[in-house]
Amino acid sequence: MGIGDRAYMRDRSAPRVPISMTTWVVGVLVGFFILNLIQESAHADFLGWMVLDESQPSVWQWLTYALLHKEFWHLLGNCLILWWTGATVEQEHGPATFLKVLVGGALIGALTWYLTGWGGGHNGVLVGISAGVYALMLVALLDKLDHQITLLLFFFLPVTLKVRWLLIATALFTVLGWGFSEFPARHAWLAWKPAWSDGIAHSAHLGGLIFGWLAWRYLNRTNWAPSYAQVQEPMPTDAPSPAFETPTEVNPSSRPLTSAQARAEMDQLLDKISAGGFGSLTAGEKRRLEELSARLR
Repeated sequence: MGIGDRAYMRDRSAPRVPISMTTWVVGVLVGFFILNLIQESAHADFLGWMVLDESQPSVWQWLTYALLHKEFWHLLGNCLILWWTGATVEQEHGPATFLKVLVGGALIGALTWYLTGWGGGHNGVLVGISAGVYALMLVALLDKLDHQITLLLFFFLPVTLKVRWLLIATALFTVLGWGFSEFPARHAWLAWKPAWSDGIAHSAHLGGLIFGWLAWRYLNRTNWAPSYAQVQEPMPTDAPSPAFETPTEVNPSSRPLTSAQARAEMDQLLDKISAGGFGSLTAGEKRRLEELSARLR
């Protein structure tokens, strides 16, 4: 089969790129926000079953709560972070891992929020996918701590800083908000009162951060080995070790090939390019392709 007969050399339209999982999730969140607007305008309550109710939580509410956002700015903030960090996680680890981190963060965030108010006697409700988004943010950024990013504060003021300081500021605000605002506000304590009230579920964010850190550790578990590995020194011995001759491996590229063999090997490399693009070749395969191309000219 010649080069001109290959699929990628024929005159045809480029294949359609499938919609990413990140795009699907953002679209679903926007869709439910529009449904919530219709619900409020019609003075109806057809989405109330999805809200996580602290007094009587249903099984499905531990996940469905994340699909609802009552305020536009809450939705916008979550979707912006989701679009940025979610796409990174999907590209580096795949759509399945993206969904697992998002759902796991939402579940652990809901559980942390519920436990924070346990025994407080308040009948609160929880909505928003912030916990899952925080989990995705840690998985996407923990291995990029020294990268520079530029944020638009209030959508017009650019601020450039390292990822490290962004994560530190996010974690610090979450912990302080949980301990000094939300936690005491959901309990009738005399000795510990809320220092401020902002209506943010910091506990859910905290649960998302914890799950995101654990997920990042799991996905990078091969990096744990060096800290626990021990180098075993060879034991000294007076007897000389026997010498074994190791057969020298013959480099396939140095073997003489016939024109038919060279063309067959080149066809295999071109098939790999057709399936996964030129970037799917290793450095050695790229050099081999150049050698075969020069040979067959």
